[in-house]
Amino acid sequence: MTRKISFKRAERAVREWLETKVGRTQEEYERDITRYIRHCAARDVDPLRARPDTAATFLRALEVDYGLAPRTRRRAFSVVSAFYTYAIRWRYARQNPFTDVAKPQPSGEPALGMSMEESVAVLTEAFDTSDRLYALVTTLLLLGLRISELLGADIEDIGTVAGQRVLWIKPKGGDDKIAMPLPDAAFAALDAYLGDRTTGPIFVTRSGRRLSRSGAYDTIVRMARRAGVTRLFPHLLRATTTVLLLQLGQALERVQEVMRHRDIRTTIGYDRAARRLQESPVFALEQALFGRVA
Repeated sequence: MTRKISFKRAERAVREWLETKVGRTQEEYERDITRYIRHCAARDVDPLRARPDTAATFLRALEVDYGLAPRTRRRAFSVVSAFYTYAIRWRYARQNPFTDVAKPQPSGEPALGMSMEESVAVLTEAFDTSDRLYALVTTLLLLGLRISELLGADIEDIGTVAGQRVLWIKPKGGDDKIAMPLPDAAFAALDAYLGDRTTGPIFVTRSGRRLSRSGAYDTIVRMARRAGVTRLFPHLLRATTTVLLLQLGQALERVQEVMRHRDIRTTIGYDRAARRLQESPVFALEQALFGRVA
């Protein structure tokens, strides 16, 4: 009985805290704190009485189980820690278990995403899973969209401009929608998924509600693991688009335009990170050494 009451208090504290946030900030905070509450529940730990070891295992789970990049783990650390600041202020909790845990350090290089072979494997698995998942992954991968941009789009946002099929999206930090070219493969996947639907959100749940970011995230992660890709989440699909375009020889400026990187140094960062691995001099050394051994 006490355990149930404790979780009810934690849920109430989370609900009240989230009500102080608005818009996209609220959505992002809700995703991070929900992951943490689930982590606690799986270990039968009352979030309001959690100790540093629970905070540490949560951060480890974000890296190992979710495959999140250091920057994303840092954000989750800050979000959950901010919740505890609120909980302590309003006497829901006595201590912040994250105070004695090291904050994840930022990485100097961007996450590179998947190879071409892994991308094909993921698309194949998505196709075999469901029309919705295939349409979701295909559109994200071909257009390099942020997950929030795609999930925020409605069926009415699919149209044509100068004879070219497009998808109108609301970009991050923008007020006006922009048109993104919609390749035939993406349009066909969307058309097969939508069926007879002509209005409303493109991606919906079984109950007809707009698909949430957390729902899309979990679906993509599970599907990727079945495809043999252990580290994949929506933003890595976007990173994959960037790297694959560069590997196909597309000019940096063109890739920057497609990906809508504000600073070309972001695009260059992906290019350099990929080249550092793929064109490393260690391969020349391998050939020299083991060529002679053979």
